Amino acid sequence: MSDGLRPDVTSWALVGAGGHARVLHDVLVRCGADVVAVSGEPRGAAWDVPVLADDELAALVARTGASVALGVGDDARRTRLLGWAAACDLALPPVVASTATVAPSATLGAGTVVLEHAHVGPSARLGRAVVVNTAAVVEHDAVVGDGGHLAPGAVLLGAAEVGSGTLVGSGARVLPGVRVGSGVVVGAGAVVVADVPDGAVVAGVPARATGEAG
Repeated sequence: MSDGLRPDVTSWALVGAGGHARVLHDVLVRCGADVVAVSGEPRGAAWDVPVLADDELAALVARTGASVALGVGDDARRTRLLGWAAACDLALPPVVASTATVAPSATLGAGTVVLEHAHVGPSARLGRAVVVNTAAVVEHDAVVGDGGHLAPGAVLLGAAEVGSGTLVGSGARVLPGVRVGSGVVVGAGAVVVADVPDGAVVAGVPARATGEAG
């Protein structure tokens, strides 16, 4: 897996029109790609490309052959969109920012994005629709399940594992070899030193359970 976008993928459509989509739009433009449309409810400044409904965007992609990026910050919705994309036969190549680094032996699933100044280490395995946000780190041999999200500055150390649909908050750290289950919320700045069961909410240093994810 080389850094940046595949050279044969130059035209993109974005599912999403909010803040996360704007970040992804910037990543794509910096890589020299052409964003032809977005879909969803716009928020913030006006878009300079057409804003379509999801089905209209799918039809445009069918006509033009554009690839699709999931610019949706909501982890559950982003994961659900994998089924919609498959039903519409849409291509979801991974997106890697030009300032990010991804080891050649790492694997990235469909719809996964690695944003500015992030790092994915050797033999790391990222599932589908994963977000490795700005300056986040996934170290060697670490695993992130489908729909996982490392917020800005989060760190997953060597051979750690994060289950599907889990959010690792900004600046949080998961120590080497620790397994965090599916549907977990790790609070910002937490340091996870022991395994976390599915559906838990943990926070603090060291991280301790504070409740269950909604």
